Amino acid sequence: MTDLPHGFLRWKSYAEFAGAQALLAQEWRGQQAFQQQWLANARERVLGGWCAACGRDALFALDGAVGEEPNWRESLTCNHCGMTARWRSSAHLYALLAGAHAPGPVYMTEQATPLHALMRARLPGLIGSEYLGPGVAGGALVERHGLSLRHEDVTALSMADASLGAILSFDVLEHVPDWRAALREFARTLKPGGLLLLTAPFHFGARDTVVRARIGADGGIEHLLPPVYHGDPLSTDGVLCYQEFAWDLLDALAAAGFARTEVISCWSAAYGYLGGVHPFIVGWR
Repeated sequence: MTDLPHGFLRWKSYAEFAGAQALLAQEWRGQQAFQQQWLANARERVLGGWCAACGRDALFALDGAVGEEPNWRESLTCNHCGMTARWRSSAHLYALLAGAHAPGPVYMTEQATPLHALMRARLPGLIGSEYLGPGVAGGALVERHGLSLRHEDVTALSMADASLGAILSFDVLEHVPDWRAALREFARTLKPGGLLLLTAPFHFGARDTVVRARIGADGGIEHLLPPVYHGDPLSTDGVLCYQEFAWDLLDALAAAGFARTEVISCWSAAYGYLGGVHPFIVGWR
C-alpha cells in the first residue's frame, strides 16, 4: 500500500470513520483554530507552503471578501502555477498513487480545464474529454470555444474493455443522473489493477447519498431539493448537481466491480489544503 504524507488519511468504511470521531473532533478543533488565527492575522490573505502541483515553495492566495466564509477548495491559488487547492490536491494524490496502478493509458473526464493542461504536461498520452451533448458519437472530436474537444458520455464510454490504467474524474460524477452506470463503465474500461480516483461532493457524516434531482419518467428533470448549479468550463449557465454522495458510494463501487475501495481525506497547512478535509474516493479494479 502506498505511503501517504502527513495530512492524508485512509478510510475503508463508514464504521472506521465513525469509530474515530473523538480523535477527528480534536483534530478539527485544531484545524479550525489555525484557520481562524491565520484569517485574523493574514493582512494579504496569502498562505506560504509547498505546491505539490509545481514542486516548489509558493504563496497561496485566498479569494473572497473579508468576513465571508472562504471557498477553500476553489481558492488558495498558487502564485506560480495558478492551481487552486482542489486542483493541487488532486494532482498531488494522483502522483502519490500513480506508481501502484496497472500500466496503460490514463483517462481524465475533463479536457477544457487548467487541471487537464497540467496533467497533460505530465502525462503526454493523457486522454481527456468533455460531455458535448446527446447525439455526439463517443470519441468524436468537436470544435468548441476554439478548442478541439473529445466527446465522451461517462455512462457509455467509447474505450475498449480493460484498456485503461487509470481514470481520473474530478467533480464530475455529481452531474451525472445515472451515476451507477458511469461506475460500471469505469470498471469495464479499467485493466485489472487499474485505479479510479474521483472527487465529488461527499458527506463524511452520512451513510446515504442525497439525491437532489433525477430524470423523471417523461425525460424531464425532477427536483427533489432546491437546484444547485456548479461551475462549467463550457457554459456560463453552470451545470446541475444531481446528487451529493456519502459512504454508500463505496458499496456502489464494489457492486460495479471494483475489488478494493477507500476514501482518502487530506487537510494540510503545509500544502495549502485548508477548510474542511478534502475527500477523494478511490477504487482499485
